Amino acid sequence: MILLKYIMVFMLLFSSAVFAADKLAWTIDTKKMNLPKTMVVTKEAVIDPGYKIQFTPDNKVLVSFWERRPQTELTSKNTPEKSGTVFVVLLLAIENGELIKRIEWPVLGESLPGQQIGYGSRIYPLPSGGYVGIINRHLQVLDSSFNVIHDRALERNVNIGYGLITPLRGQCFIIEIRGNDSLSAEIIDSKTFKTIEQINLEWTSTVRMIKDIWENRLLATIYHRDINKRFFFEKKIGDSQWNDFGWAYEFFSNANFIYNGTIIVAGYVEPSPDSKGVWVAIDGGKRSDPVFDVIGGFSPSSNAQIVANKSSHMSDFRRALDLNNSHSIRVYDLDSHRILFETKKYSDLLDYAISPNGDSIVLMTKKKIELYKVPAPGAKK
Repeated sequence: MILLKYIMVFMLLFSSAVFAADKLAWTIDTKKMNLPKTMVVTKEAVIDPGYKIQFTPDNKVLVSFWERRPQTELTSKNTPEKSGTVFVVLLLAIENGELIKRIEWPVLGESLPGQQIGYGSRIYPLPSGGYVGIINRHLQVLDSSFNVIHDRALERNVNIGYGLITPLRGQCFIIEIRGNDSLSAEIIDSKTFKTIEQINLEWTSTVRMIKDIWENRLLATIYHRDINKRFFFEKKIGDSQWNDFGWAYEFFSNANFIYNGTIIVAGYVEPSPDSKGVWVAIDGGKRSDPVFDVIGGFSPSSNAQIVANKSSHMSDFRRALDLNNSHSIRVYDLDSHRILFETKKYSDLLDYAISPNGDSIVLMTKKKIELYKVPAPGAKK
């Protein structure tokens, strides 16, 4: 009887692995692409390249990272050391992963490599086409060929950090400005590059954080440290009043707009080790029944009722200790709450993304970039 049980478990795992392998469209060896594993600044300092992988609205794969260039020539009085950091973007074809374009920006303005990395360049696709990025402490909007359309120098202060939030739909994006004891946000029109609204956020025992933007709507959370709960608010750009949803999660992971403007909140309903992942949809201020058996945060597709999330295959205890944790990517149909697809397990997963129509998953590990095809809702496995 015990043997039969193990055989059944093995068959289940084997069938899942075969299904995942069957949907694997292509694989790229990052070693053959000459991508950096780490950036050695000194013998004591090794910095991660900070890989991020995304889809563009026209279904191309965007990979960005930092790369440290070593000195290749002997230095002299007339030829000083030239080693430094570059921010790199790769544009890959979704059909086969072939390189379409490589763009590089030298990271400038600071003498120490740690400061260069700390300032951190990044870039995100805009739903209307083109990109918005922070490169060399310059906020820039670029066209689809990565030419600069708009440019604004940001303050070069080691105590100030910046973040970007881009929408699934709409032409406004958000830049966050974080200081030691302050937090503010600017809502900027990507077409005109004008600041539509500036919001000063609290940075005390009660913290409001903007989570997402969708057309003219903003989604924010307020965390009350004294009661360990997070409340959710929404408002339209330009309005002075935030609307309270009237409920909170104690164990919170993520909240985002999805393709049609519905809000999905992910969280946990029990403390570790009995925590249960849950999603709740908010549409028109009304909350749906919770959907269980999901893990943490999620990535929504921009044009379909499809979301993906990273699922852990370890207990809470092992995850807390990070004991050889492994992850797969699950893809859900939000209408039926059904798992459409799950990748094989990875122990070195760096990042992943879901395509605009939810029909592809691209992921990056320390050794490979892989793309899976996702079955359509209603399709037989």
